[in-house]
Amino acid sequence: MENKIPEKPTPTDATKPPNAIQGDDPQKQPQQPFSEHMQKSAVEKAQQGNSPLDLARQQGHPTSQPTMATIQTQMNSASGSLGDVQNQLHTKNLKLKQSQKYLLRNKLSEANAHVRTAASKAGVQVGNPPTMNTRQSPIRRYLAYVTDSQDQLAQAQRKIKDLTTAGHSLSPGQMLLIQIKLNKASQAIEYSTVLLSKAVDDIKMLFNVQI
Repeated sequence: MENKIPEKPTPTDATKPPNAIQGDDPQKQPQQPFSEHMQKSAVEKAQQGNSPLDLARQQGHPTSQPTMATIQTQMNSASGSLGDVQNQLHTKNLKLKQSQKYLLRNKLSEANAHVRTAASKAGVQVGNPPTMNTRQSPIRRYLAYVTDSQDQLAQAQRKIKDLTTAGHSLSPGQMLLIQIKLNKASQAIEYSTVLLSKAVDDIKMLFNVQI
């Protein structure tokens, strides 16, 4: 029986990887799709956090650098809006639904917290937040938030005025933080005004009288 000696593979066969497709380069690394690269960049940017100016833009706040004058204007506006809320809370026969009470308490306490932070950055000794007694009526509690916010704004305005008269100014970072806090407070106050307006309109429809 004749024994056949197996043929040795040619050099090209020995170096050729199995199942290789003609034209493929085995040392070539797959490239990352452009869409994945952009997505990764966006994630990395988000993880870096936002600067105070970015936060102001996201909240819909003015992107221009605040000044002592613009801060005074913001404080005047917030104080006037709080006065509107105070008048609405004094509406005769004002009745609020449970859901309205919950929202109003949250929004007025939120506004008060932002106002107190802004006043503190302006140099006001804000002291302790208003105390709430469980035996107080809901309207009394809301008025306590409004009154404290108005007091803090009045003190902050005097501080700003005194600094301006003396030729001094707050730092840009302090003014920017005050601007952001006042805008957040104004948003919460505006929400409260709309909520109370609906309650007052309901009373007018119920009694068919002009309040």
